[in-house]
Amino acid sequence: MDKLKKLRAQRDAKVRAAQELNAKFDADVVMPNEEVEALDTILAEVKSLDAAIDRELRVLSVAVDASVALELPDGARIESGEPGVMKDPKRGFVHAGEFAAAVRSAVLRPTMTDQRLQIVAAAASTYANESVGADGGFLVPPQYATEILSVIESPENLFNRVRKVPVSGNTLIIPANETTAHGTGGIQAYWDSEAATMTQTKPVFSNREVKVQRVTALVPVTEESLEDSTALGAWVQMEAGEKLAFKVSDAILNGNGVGMPLGILASPALVTVTKETSQAASTLLALNLLKMYSRMAPSSVSSAVWVMNQDLLPLLPMLTIQGKNVAGSENLGAEAAFLPPGGLSGSQYGTILGRPIVVTESSPALSAAGDVAFVDFSKYIAVTKGAVKTDQSIHLWFDQNLRAFRFVFRVGGMPWLSAAIARKNGSNTLSHFVALGAR
Repeated sequence: MDKLKKLRAQRDAKVRAAQELNAKFDADVVMPNEEVEALDTILAEVKSLDAAIDRELRVLSVAVDASVALELPDGARIESGEPGVMKDPKRGFVHAGEFAAAVRSAVLRPTMTDQRLQIVAAAASTYANESVGADGGFLVPPQYATEILSVIESPENLFNRVRKVPVSGNTLIIPANETTAHGTGGIQAYWDSEAATMTQTKPVFSNREVKVQRVTALVPVTEESLEDSTALGAWVQMEAGEKLAFKVSDAILNGNGVGMPLGILASPALVTVTKETSQAASTLLALNLLKMYSRMAPSSVSSAVWVMNQDLLPLLPMLTIQGKNVAGSENLGAEAAFLPPGGLSGSQYGTILGRPIVVTESSPALSAAGDVAFVDFSKYIAVTKGAVKTDQSIHLWFDQNLRAFRFVFRVGGMPWLSAAIARKNGSNTLSHFVALGAR
């Protein structure tokens, strides 16, 4: 580990020297040959140090994977013959609280950073700031990152329902084809006669770009709590997971696409069904839902769900579809549009027109546009990059004796469609995302 630290320190010094030399000359001033040669020499040395650092990391990885004994703090030790740290999803930590305490210690005593934090895939993501936790940060070991992600991807959160794609860069380019079978664009089919020359057509694609954004959770922890790392681990994981989960879930529904995912309710592909004439505020009619159902793309009806604010639940049992006589002057009875949960095996909130109901705090307030939506989440693309990363700082709440742990998760997303679907017969457009308007 000492050799790795020295190599990185040498590299940082060389980079600073190159920056200082380059800064001596303005853009419109030609750098003398002597300085050019000196700068080239420094850059070559940086490249050589990069190679040496890479070799050292690979040797460390091989050594640990081969179960070479590794000294750990507080007497902990992974002995030869036991599974190596790289094969341990906890990276040698007993629990998440011990990992958080190690991050704290690394900032207070950078020269005595816990070796487990420097193992490949658990080390800081950048060389320049790795000894400053508040700047560089440390990747959360895989098991604890998975436990946090399990909260983000829990059934109660919308992120669990969308189509997820991991990326290595920060952007996903999707070749999209939004032509319809009955449309006039893209590949076409024609009726023709025997021996007639067939009409040629070609597909039409457009590139859709989904960028990765950053969502963070800031978790305050008392210094007293840090003394009990077991309790700390449970608390931090719960807080970080819940805060990240809500932000991601909320963005999938309401995000404006600026520094965050583009949400369904802000999508240009959203179809909004207006309220009925003279419909009162804070009401929900069966006819509202029937019209929304009719605007869902046929291919998505079997996978779409109703997403609504919890304040609409008391209105659901009153939803009925009235039957009329031929003249339309008399009621012949009513059919319930809402079916309550059918015991323990039934859906949590029941169904409307055969499709499940999902209640979320991300839905707008009762009577606001989008307080109830009919959505096929499989038509929403989310991209993720890497694992959760954590940083910590003592300065934010210094006067309260609190330490701040920050968790960072990189995710982006947008609806698959860029516009509502035009129909062959009928003026009403269709979509994978349908919302009820304000009332």
